[in-house]
Amino acid sequence: MGEVCTATSAMIASHCASQQLDTMEQLEEELTCPICCSLFEDPRVLLCSHSFCKKCLEGLLEGNRVQAYRAPLKCPTCRKETPQNGANSLQVNYSLRGIVEKYSKIRIMPKMSVCKQHCGQPLNIFCATDLKLICGFCATTSDHRGHKFCSLEEACEREREAFEALLRGVESWRSADTLSCLETLQANKKKALQSVTRDAEQVTDYFDKLIGAFECKKNEILSDFETLKLVVMQAYDPEIAKLSAALEEQRLALSIAESFRSVSEPLVFLQQMQEFREKLEVIKGTPLPPRRYMDAGPFVTNFDVKKWDSMRLREVDKISVPHESGSYRAGSARVPAHRWKIFWMSVLVLTLLLQPCSLAAHVSSQLEPFLAAVCSYLTHSDVYLREVTGLCARLIGSGQECVVNLIDSTVNFIGSCKLF
Repeated sequence: MGEVCTATSAMIASHCASQQLDTMEQLEEELTCPICCSLFEDPRVLLCSHSFCKKCLEGLLEGNRVQAYRAPLKCPTCRKETPQNGANSLQVNYSLRGIVEKYSKIRIMPKMSVCKQHCGQPLNIFCATDLKLICGFCATTSDHRGHKFCSLEEACEREREAFEALLRGVESWRSADTLSCLETLQANKKKALQSVTRDAEQVTDYFDKLIGAFECKKNEILSDFETLKLVVMQAYDPEIAKLSAALEEQRLALSIAESFRSVSEPLVFLQQMQEFREKLEVIKGTPLPPRRYMDAGPFVTNFDVKKWDSMRLREVDKISVPHESGSYRAGSARVPAHRWKIFWMSVLVLTLLLQPCSLAAHVSSQLEPFLAAVCSYLTHSDVYLREVTGLCARLIGSGQECVVNLIDSTVNFIGSCKLF
């Protein structure tokens, strides 16, 4: 029965508040100039008792100045004529001006807080079950069915008693542990980043001593360290931000508590109390990070570039990035292009060194008939010319055969040698 009465009173209060808003709107209509549709400004009254702004009347009189004689002013509402000698000669409506001034002051005063769910409804009821301000419509919905309601004054007294206990809970929150944990996380992050940066500098110093082919490998390894930096920041930054936000929420909660500790207005106090509770829930719902974030060990390794000193330069492609599994990459290394050039030049020189005997034999076998022919046919020039022509043809054929033999020997030599 009590709940029904409370709900009924809530509906009545809501209805009264709605009527009050309607009254203000109606009052504003009566205080509005019919010409400019704004609140009266220096209202002047005509003989017909209708009032208008002085500036609006001056605008009407401005159009009558073109006439030779001063025509009477016709009321824009009832068209009744009023003799005039300018807008300043019209009587000031002091009563209306006073009402407009008071209404303007009331309109700029802070309005009562309204419900977010029910537009325009004032928050004039306190739900003792949910500990929050509600409007009359909220009290009749299923969300607050069976709840207990009380007046703002009674709720304010109860909440003041609960305020001290909540304040002590905020002050005794484990901020020291959180601050210590935050400092540890920040120190570990700095240590891990310094270690990674130091390793990156070692890699840079090592690879700067090399040229050409080593530049690509250096960039690859430095990219791996940058990736590790991102891993470090992704591991620590969320926890650091979470704890920093919790400390900031605690600071704001304490600031709110100090600001409304001595508030006497029930509505303002309850609103601040509701915000204070929300801050407290955020603070209590912030857990400390797991223990794995308190140790920078997984990111701090005993990295040393000296382990590469024993490697040969031709094995540079076998160097793996420091944070891959294993010390070296799987698979055979590629042979650099300049080594292939040196190899083929060596093969060519060696082939030429092996061919002089066969080449000399071919040349000698072709020159002997030529010399004999020269001796035998020295006196016969025409025969000599024919022999020279034939000899040149045979020399060309022998040269082609020599080149073919050279190529065959080179191919056989390549087939008998191992490149790796």
